Parts: sequence; structure tokens; C-alpha cells
Amino acid sequence: MEPQSTLPLPKTETTKSKFSGISDAFIICALTLIVISLVFNWMANYDNPPEQDDFSEFSDPSDAYQNALENHQDKIRGYEGVYSLFSSIGVVILVGGLFYKTASDSNHLPDWVRVAMMIGVLYFMIRLFTTEISLMDQIELIALIT
Repeated sequence: MEPQSTLPLPKTETTKSKFSGISDAFIICALTLIVISLVFNWMANYDNPPEQDDFSEFSDPSDAYQNALENHQDKIRGYEGVYSLFSSIGVVILVGGLFYKTASDSNHLPDWVRVAMMIGVLYFMIRLFTTEISLMDQIELIALIT
């Protein structure tokens, strides 16, 4: 018989962090890009154009107003461009992160959950890339809901 050891064994860390893996990083990055794009969409919608009364002290008020109005329209187009770019990239990265999570990061889940996740992700991919509704229209519909 061997004597039993009374020393406590070191504890091993078996818990997984809440966000781990590349798929979670992609999903968080995608959601961040989508939120940033929604902020730019809000800025484009709620930025007020200049008023003609503000330019009465200039030597040529109509020319100064036209310049300010053109600058405002350029700024709005810039906001809308950033919104379109970030929302498109964010949705595509979200699909990639969800697909990667379903394909390789879901080994700890039961098979029926993995099958349901894969069906959902594939349906999302098919609707995203082959639908009659454009990507921008889908994002605008989502923006209307929020």
C-alpha cells in the first residue's frame, strides 16, 4: 500500500471565457461596424441644412448660401457613403463569423443545435447574396425596425 497524499491538487482552469475564438471576434467586429453605420445613417438623416437667413451679412448672400448648401450636401453624401460601406462590410463579416462559429467553434453543442445553426446561417447567406431585395434595402429595413 502506498501512503495517500494530503496535499491539495492544483486546480485546473476548465471554464471557457465568455468570448473566445476568432468567430466571436468576427461577430463582435461585425456588430460594431453595423452600429457605427447606423450612427452615420442617423447623422445623414438628422443634419439640418443651412438657412438662408444666416448669410444676410455676406456681400453676396445667395452665393455664400449656395456654397454652404453644396458643402452640406457633400457632407450628407459622405455620411451616406460611410453608412453603405460599413453596413455592407459588417453584414458580410457577420455571416462569415456565424458560419465559422457554426462550422468549427460549436463542438461543445449538441448535434441538433449545430444542425439548426447551420440551417439558419446557410439561409441567411442565401438570402443575403441571392435575394431580389438589395443588401442596402435589407439594411434599411433593419434600420427602420430599430
